[in-house]
Amino acid sequence: MTLLDAKVPQPSSMSRRYLPFVIAFLLVLGGFLCLEFRNYPEERAVARFLTTLQRGNYREAYQLWQPSPSYTFADFLGGWGEKGDYGKIRKFEILGSESKGSNTVIVTVRINNVEPPLHLLVDRKTQGLAYSIVESTRCNSS
Repeated sequence: MTLLDAKVPQPSSMSRRYLPFVIAFLLVLGGFLCLEFRNYPEERAVARFLTTLQRGNYREAYQLWQPSPSYTFADFLGGWGEKGDYGKIRKFEILGSESKGSNTVIVTVRINNVEPPLHLLVDRKTQGLAYSIVESTRCNSS
């Protein structure tokens, strides 16, 4: 018998028996990873914004915020500058995110260990940021 006459090895019945379980496991794992990392780009946009503030690049952070024309740089510094609501940003922690519809993600972040955490809206298409209504209501009542 030569190499060309050799029979193709058949998969064992054991591997055929477990194949559906392996496929099901991979599908479940893939689905979990898709759900877990669905909002990763928006969380990254918030991290980039806060890192820019940490470095003191307020003009660049203002551009990352993608403000409306009525929200001036002076307004921005009032909220995010060194004399703003959180002071100089020394550290932050992204606590999680939640999709709201197909175009918006709410990213929850703790800045300088201040409680309660801040909720920021991120537009999926533009990566522009805004205060969430929940956070604005909390700020107005205090």
